[in-house]
Amino acid sequence: MRFFLGMDAGASKTFCIVGDESGRILGFGRGGPGNHQGPGLEAVVAEYRRAGEEALAQAGLRGDQVAHGAFCLAGADLPQDYAMLIPAVRALGLAQRITVKNDTMAALRSGLSRPWGVTVICGSGTNAAGRGPDGTEIVFPGLGWISGDWGGGGDLAREAIRRVMRAWDGRGPQTILTEMILRALEMNDVPELLQALYQQPEQLRSGIYRLPPLIFEAAYEGDAVAQELVTMQGEEVGITAGAIIRRLGLADTDVEVVLGGSIFKAKGPLLFDVIAATVHKVAPLARIVVPEFEPVVGAWLIALEAEGGQATPAVYEQLRATMPIALRRSPSIPIDTVSMAGL
Repeated sequence: MRFFLGMDAGASKTFCIVGDESGRILGFGRGGPGNHQGPGLEAVVAEYRRAGEEALAQAGLRGDQVAHGAFCLAGADLPQDYAMLIPAVRALGLAQRITVKNDTMAALRSGLSRPWGVTVICGSGTNAAGRGPDGTEIVFPGLGWISGDWGGGGDLAREAIRRVMRAWDGRGPQTILTEMILRALEMNDVPELLQALYQQPEQLRSGIYRLPPLIFEAAYEGDAVAQELVTMQGEEVGITAGAIIRRLGLADTDVEVVLGGSIFKAKGPLLFDVIAATVHKVAPLARIVVPEFEPVVGAWLIALEAEGGQATPAVYEQLRATMPIALRRSPSIPIDTVSMAGL
């Protein structure tokens, strides 16, 4: 029996699983933030080690007993990132052989019913990737505005605050986001919020990243300003997916577009409706997919397939039967609106 390890390291957490080739998950480990572009390489490698060793300990295995480990890491964007990350990961000794990829590839593989397709990630930020039937892979740099990106929690929160300020000074329409955001940030009025953002922006940072769900709540309640923001996000996701679809030559196929990240867990169908409409302008047969599993399961599947294993229906059944509750996901919209991988 061979054993495989999958790791998904994002901006806020690191997950790792170890399982055998039948799909039986034997160990699950957690770590903290895993993007070296924030705390630095040494700090994130410590989190990789923490998550990996916890998973191995639960499985009752050593790293030299694991045939392959796939490490899908946020911050693995440019060649210089891989030059740092590959030797650092290899030195951990968590598996005999390793593969290092961008974390988008874990999200992509977690939602596909076959080895090729496209994914767009929207969490605190945004990124996208795709894999063609011939194995060609495209991963966008995902470096924020300097690489042409817009969207995710940070950008949405800033846009919402901008609209609240414009409603206050008369340059924009009124919005229920004003009251919702003031309440969430424990501010009495907009001038107080303005002063706080100017004088103490770091103290409000964590609160600001809690604002995006309010935008979707307001849009669901019919607020025009919030609906505009949700539409902007949906169009950006669709445009991004469409660009990768065209570059991979998949416009005439039933390509699966996997949506990953916390933004896609928000309330209401508007975001998904806009995404589907935008994608279908490029690829009319495309299927929008909400993954059944967390991305770390996709990383594990990459490790399995790197050694010639296959993600058979029997493997998926074992994964479902043995995975921790923390790795299961639920669709945030009716199942007949989009596809859900594995069902």
